Amino acid sequence: MAKDRNLPKITVECECNTPVIEAKECYQCRIPITGKPLRYKVDGQYQDFCCFGCYLIYKTTGIRGEEGTAVAFLGKFGFGYFFAMLVFMLSTYMYGAHLTPDDPEAQAFVGFIKYIILILATPVMLLLGVPILRNAFTGGRINLNTDTLIVLGSFSAYFLSVYSVFTNKPSVYFETATMILVLMTFGRYIETSSRAKASNFMKELLKLSPEKAVVIRDGKEVEINRDEIKVGDVVKIVPGEKIPADGVVIEGKGHVDESLLTGETKPVLKQVGDELYTGTTSIDGAFKIKVNKPAEDWTLNRFIQIMKEIRATKAPINRIADTIAYYFLPVIITIAFSAGIYWYLEEGFEKALIVFMSVLLISCPCAFSIGAPLALWIGLSEAMREGIIIKGADILEKLSSVKTVFFDKTGTITDRNMVVSYVKALDENIVKLACCLERNSEHPLAKSFVSYCVQRGFMTDCKVEDFKVHFGYGVEGIVDGVQIYIGSKSYMDKLGFSLPEELKKAEKKAEENGEIPVFIATDKGVSGIIVFSQSIRKEAPKVIEVLKKIKIKVGVLTGDTPYFAKILREKLGIEDVRASLLPHDKLKAIDEEKKKGKTVAMVGDGINDAPALTRADIGIAMGCGTDLTRESANISLLSDDLRKVPLAILLAKKVRKVIYTNMFWAFIYNIIGIGLAVLGKLNPMFAALAMVLSSAFVIANSVRVKNW
Repeated sequence: MAKDRNLPKITVECECNTPVIEAKECYQCRIPITGKPLRYKVDGQYQDFCCFGCYLIYKTTGIRGEEGTAVAFLGKFGFGYFFAMLVFMLSTYMYGAHLTPDDPEAQAFVGFIKYIILILATPVMLLLGVPILRNAFTGGRINLNTDTLIVLGSFSAYFLSVYSVFTNKPSVYFETATMILVLMTFGRYIETSSRAKASNFMKELLKLSPEKAVVIRDGKEVEINRDEIKVGDVVKIVPGEKIPADGVVIEGKGHVDESLLTGETKPVLKQVGDELYTGTTSIDGAFKIKVNKPAEDWTLNRFIQIMKEIRATKAPINRIADTIAYYFLPVIITIAFSAGIYWYLEEGFEKALIVFMSVLLISCPCAFSIGAPLALWIGLSEAMREGIIIKGADILEKLSSVKTVFFDKTGTITDRNMVVSYVKALDENIVKLACCLERNSEHPLAKSFVSYCVQRGFMTDCKVEDFKVHFGYGVEGIVDGVQIYIGSKSYMDKLGFSLPEELKKAEKKAEENGEIPVFIATDKGVSGIIVFSQSIRKEAPKVIEVLKKIKIKVGVLTGDTPYFAKILREKLGIEDVRASLLPHDKLKAIDEEKKKGKTVAMVGDGINDAPALTRADIGIAMGCGTDLTRESANISLLSDDLRKVPLAILLAKKVRKVIYTNMFWAFIYNIIGIGLAVLGKLNPMFAALAMVLSSAFVIANSVRVKNW
């Protein structure tokens, strides 16, 4: 007989191996959608949902996100608990009927009670069981997940009980079937509410931006919703008000609290031409700003988007857990059927069913599945609160195993804002041209030099062309038709320029004082020198001490002279200080350490030392502020506080410890529980309760990350 090609093909697929469609996320739970999304109309527009359950939750609660899901689970639990307790009490009466086997009225009443119990149990199975059934069997395929185990256990008990009611058999287990689902629903509520609490930081960020804004349109002040602000709008801000959008100041002057973004508590003076950022607060200034970018590019929204992207990542240990779960579930189903067959042959069908259900329920790997992701997500959120942006769960896990930390010197070990202490030029005009060129650079030395020029009135409008950065050397460009080079002594040597005797003396004196000499040159040769004084950050000694205490090797990679390297060794107690390094020398130093099997972190500003940050296992960029997306960095520190480096490492180690504790508990729990179930020593209801308690333990243990 020919096969019917129209029959749906039954396949077995693990939910954790299904590819993620990155472009779409569920409208309700906001989790990236696995497989093909379901589309339902919401407020006149079709939205994507990951499952029918999420759509039902949204229609029932009207609350999006995990809070809505938690509310729905709590409502389901309350409904199911009420009916399940009625079923349980009536079942207790029914089980006592064996004391009066010769009383026909009692037996007739028991038969009636069975039908009542069936009527009470069925709504529980429909409301609590059907959504789980949908997740276990969707699109003609069997999804090997925890829902499959719950469905097999609870629905086996239910349908056997229905059969027993209509055939007047004694095997009635409605109370087991319903209580299993009630306990599972309560467990899901605990999990979902804990994830919702872990996500609260994003909600707190959203609240930092005011709901309303005053814009000036056609010469009139109009109050509009934040979502209605458009590029080009002029927004009015009064003292004490939060900034509703990113924009450039076109009128006004005052101080702004930017601690949310930079971690710096000192107010920042803002005036015409400066940029204000969403979520920051005007302290004493009245401003008018012109919105210069769309809402999705506003700083606060980028924060939130980054957190969403981070949340979607998986750490290696999380992927390992998924893989174990993938192979674990078929093994458990095999054990359950094997144990059931054994006990069927030994004591009959009723004992076999109880053992079968107990093995399935005690083996649900809920604790194993949430042990790693919940701890990682809480850890990432805690890091965000401290102004540490860790760009992925995999980065957080790798950070916990760091054995060597290399620091760049300029702007990292030393203060970012260095002071120009001495300038000598053979031609005064050269200083002005050099200043114009340095305005195009993001290097801390360049910014200090530009500030120096502004204070002394050297700033002029110049035309800069062909600006180029040579990492580790300096910069070059054509300024008003003159080729200008600015950089280190090595850069001058590379260009083939020798130093005039007068500038050699200035260089030697600067090095002896532990200062940084930078040279200015034209095509004709070296024409000037700029000397920068530098000081070690006040928190640096404590940071180095903490890193040594947690047995992390510390080193400094710098292109500076050996003179200042000697100062670092003496003041910070760092033995491994490598001076006069070019960019490729820094890469070589990192590679040598990695070849020893060590996980290496590199700390810098993410701009001039980008290659080194990229080459290290973990690149940490300091002082990012609003520049959250420095591609060279795995971790961005919003502030210049060096203490955030050991803080991030300690947090990562705490998360790893919690994850390992969770995994160990889940493993031991399953081994003991499965053994008891196979031996017939565990009732299905107690198995379900044990699974919920196991999940509760893992959740409580994961929350300990907050106490780091």
